[in-house]
Amino acid sequence: AAAVVASFLLLYSLHETTAAPLYIHRLQTVMFKDQEVVHNDDISLCKILAPIPDNLSWIPVPFDERGDFSLGRPNHCQGPTGMGVDLKRCCVGQCRHPRHFIRRDNSAFEGLFVKPDMEGLVSMDTMLEYLHYFVQKKNLERGNNNTDNIHSNEQPPIIDTCVLWFIGDSLSQDQADAAVCKLINLGYEIPKPQACSIDEHRGQYGLRGTCEFTSQTSQYCPKVRVRYDWHDAKFHPLNRIDEAGPVIYNWGVWSNSPEKQLEWMEGFFRTLYNDFSKFSRPDRYDFMWREHEPQHFITKDGTYGGAVTKECGDAGVYKNYRNEAAIDFLQRNNIQIPVIKSFNALRPLHGFHTPGSGDCTHYCFSPWRFDLTWHGVAQGLRCRTRL
Repeated sequence: AAAVVASFLLLYSLHETTAAPLYIHRLQTVMFKDQEVVHNDDISLCKILAPIPDNLSWIPVPFDERGDFSLGRPNHCQGPTGMGVDLKRCCVGQCRHPRHFIRRDNSAFEGLFVKPDMEGLVSMDTMLEYLHYFVQKKNLERGNNNTDNIHSNEQPPIIDTCVLWFIGDSLSQDQADAAVCKLINLGYEIPKPQACSIDEHRGQYGLRGTCEFTSQTSQYCPKVRVRYDWHDAKFHPLNRIDEAGPVIYNWGVWSNSPEKQLEWMEGFFRTLYNDFSKFSRPDRYDFMWREHEPQHFITKDGTYGGAVTKECGDAGVYKNYRNEAAIDFLQRNNIQIPVIKSFNALRPLHGFHTPGSGDCTHYCFSPWRFDLTWHGVAQGLRCRTRL
């Protein structure tokens, strides 16, 4: 481990001789308490973080932990202000449609203030430590293997940005929105608000493109980039050699049979996954499959199936065939990427949908449910990051 730190400090000192933003000077290598396990195999690394249990329980969020997420007059929450960006999407109870929300005088509103009852669950602030460690490991690799298109006598550019890249459908867009809201809750700022589009667009909220964040106080990932792209976007090799992090991918609720899901995996997913091999240093991106959330239509298995119900509820039995088909595809094709588990754990949250709207697919905003994502990202980074 000491040799690793020395290598990073040498690389760091080479860059520190030139003028650089404050966040570059504050980059540090994360040293974990379990450092002695780092040299073991990936299985040992994965065991450091417990998996999300299928029978996860949800408990009330104490009032002293609710923070800014619960501020605002009844039914008129404006979200965090002073950022130059419309952040109503960050209000607890706000749904994707601007005029759809769970009213504060509705009994279901209090039900949004629940969190996973799980010891050792990783929240976003801790996940950023893992991500910071991943980024600095890529800096070490870049210093040792200069494969970018720069002059051989030049020092390779330092990676100074932690990226959270969400790709998929509207449920993945909701995940990107949650990342934006949580970063602001952690004290991050948006230096270019005009380039951060998370306000209403075509009758829905949702991040479009990329939003950049900086922090003058966080020693882990002081610069973060949150990006969302639709699943079938045409990805050309990006010349963003300043970033590294997870690509969090999902597609599923549009597939109404296992066959359709497999057909989609063979087509769109394989093409997109292969596109990333064309990027400069594609290993900077840790590709992950995120399980999509369960639907809560009042049907025999919770799925849509063409039978729209005006109200949502507990179906009792839930089919997870889309995620199962996707994981089967990955295994059969030897595509070894982390899987962020959440489907079974989210089954009890049938009260998170817009009342009376018939939309039992999208969840109204509650920041604590996304801890499952942050935990899964940290686990994926930890399992695949070796010194």
